[in-house]
Amino acid sequence: MRVLLVDDEEIALEVLERMLKKIGDIQILGKYTDPEKALARLKTEGADAVFLDLEMGGRHGLQFAQELLCMDSSPGVIFVTAYSQYAVDAFEVDAVDYLLKPVTMTRLERAVQKIEERQRLKRIQKVQSNGNKTNIWIHSLGAFQMFTEEEALVPMRWRTKKGKEMFCYLWLNKEKPVNKYRILEELWPEVALDKGTALLHTTVYQLRKVIKELQIEDGLQYINDQYVLNLPIKSDLDELKDLLEETNPAPEQMKRILELYEGDLFELDEYNWCIYERQSLKNTYLSCLQKYAEKNRKEFQNEIVEKCMQKMFKMDIYNERYVIMLINYYADTGNTKEMMEAYKYYCKVLWEDLGIVPSRKVIELYRKYIKKE
Repeated sequence: MRVLLVDDEEIALEVLERMLKKIGDIQILGKYTDPEKALARLKTEGADAVFLDLEMGGRHGLQFAQELLCMDSSPGVIFVTAYSQYAVDAFEVDAVDYLLKPVTMTRLERAVQKIEERQRLKRIQKVQSNGNKTNIWIHSLGAFQMFTEEEALVPMRWRTKKGKEMFCYLWLNKEKPVNKYRILEELWPEVALDKGTALLHTTVYQLRKVIKELQIEDGLQYINDQYVLNLPIKSDLDELKDLLEETNPAPEQMKRILELYEGDLFELDEYNWCIYERQSLKNTYLSCLQKYAEKNRKEFQNEIVEKCMQKMFKMDIYNERYVIMLINYYADTGNTKEMMEAYKYYCKVLWEDLGIVPSRKVIELYRKYIKKE
C-alpha cells in the first residue's frame, strides 16, 4: 500500500511513520508539512491513501480532502487529528477513517484494514465493469423507472417503496460508499436509531433480493459501515450531464438535450435528500438552453431556438427574463399569435398563483409590439 503523510508538525509525522512501518506492507511515499507540496505530488503520482491532519495553517484538511475527490483516482483519506468536532464533516468528504491523537496501534491497524478493504472493493468494481454488459437502463428525469434489457426494455418491479428510494439514493451517489448513519439520517430522519437501523436492514435485504434477480453478484456491498451500489447502469441523467458539459453543443446535441429533460430529477418521488441535486441540475440545464438561445436567436425560424425558449418559459415561468426573451423572439419572427398566447398564459399564471400582474417592463414591451400590428 502506497501512502502519503501530511501534518504541519514534523514530530507527528515521525511518530506516524514509525507506527506504520510496524504494520508492514506499507510504502511511505513522502512526509509533508506543506499541504500544497503534498497535493502537487498526489496530482502527479497518486497514492492509495493519505494520512492527513486537519488544522494545518494555510489549508484546512477538509479543503485538502475535497480537492482529492476531484482527482480521477482519489486516494483514501484517513484524518489524524487532535480535534473531534470535525468528525461529521470528515465523512462528507468520503473519509475512510477518523483517528484522534494520540493514535494507538490497534486503532491505526483498523484504519489500514479499512483502506485495504476499500482497495479490494475497487478491484471488484473494475472486474465487474469490464465483465458485465450494461443491461440496466434508468429513467430518472420525471417519473423514475428502471428497465432491464432483454429482448425489449422490461420495467423493474419494486418490493417496497423504501427499497426503491434506497436504490435511488445509492445510485445518485455514483458508486461512492455511503456511511450507514448518513443513510439513516436521509431516509429515516425522524425515526429513533434502533428502529431506523432495523428498517435499514430490512430494506437492504429487500433490495438485495431485487438485485439478485438481475443475476449480478455483489451488486450491493457493505464495507466499513458503508453501503455501495455496484451495477452496470446507463441512464438519461448520465447522458444529459455529458451533453451539458459541451461548451458549444451542435444542433443535434441540443435536440437530444431538449428530449432528455422530461421533468425534474425524481420529480414524482418527493425525496428531500435530492433537493439540492435536483435544483442544481435544473439551473445548469436552463443556463444551457439560455446560452444556446441567445447565441442563435438571430437565426429566424430556428426550431431549436424556439423550443429552447418555450421550455425555459414553461420550466421557470416566474423568471421575467425568459418571458421577455420569448416575447422579443416572437415579435422578431413576426409570430404575433404565439406572442399573444404566451403573454396571456403568463398573465393567467401570475394572477392565479401569486395574485399579481406582470411588471410594467413586460406590459410596456408587449404593448409596444401590439401597437405595431
